[in-house]
Amino acid sequence: MAQQLAAWAASTAGYANGTIPANLLCAPSFAPGELVRCDAAYQLEQLNKAYVAAFGTNITVTSSYRSYASQVAVKAQKGFLAAAPGTSNHGMAQALDLGGGISSFGSAQYNWMRANAPAYGWENPEWARQGGSKPEPWHWEYGVTY
Repeated sequence: MAQQLAAWAASTAGYANGTIPANLLCAPSFAPGELVRCDAAYQLEQLNKAYVAAFGTNITVTSSYRSYASQVAVKAQKGFLAAAPGTSNHGMAQALDLGGGISSFGSAQYNWMRANAPAYGWENPEWARQGGSKPEPWHWEYGVTY
């Protein structure tokens, strides 16, 4: 499986932020229409199985891959909370915004994700954590190092 994950990760390497063709991305079975890199989707599926075992419901995905044009629109709508177009990890298909209890600091779901998601390659980055420069409990990234 490690070889397949690496191949999926490499499949988008030549594309600029927000220009990845949809046919190179994958949608998790529990969030049809929400696209991420296929290695991220595979690991999200595994994470979701553990989440369902803990909470009896799927992870709620509210936003995923963003084309450059959609990044421009999100920036216009959300201002400070959105990254500059062309710099968002949503545009590299490595970021998700999550709903449900995960979107609230201190909830059982958020605390569970903070404790368990890193084992599957998913993190709520430090800047997005409570006390970070842009607190966003809903924002999670896959395989990104800072």
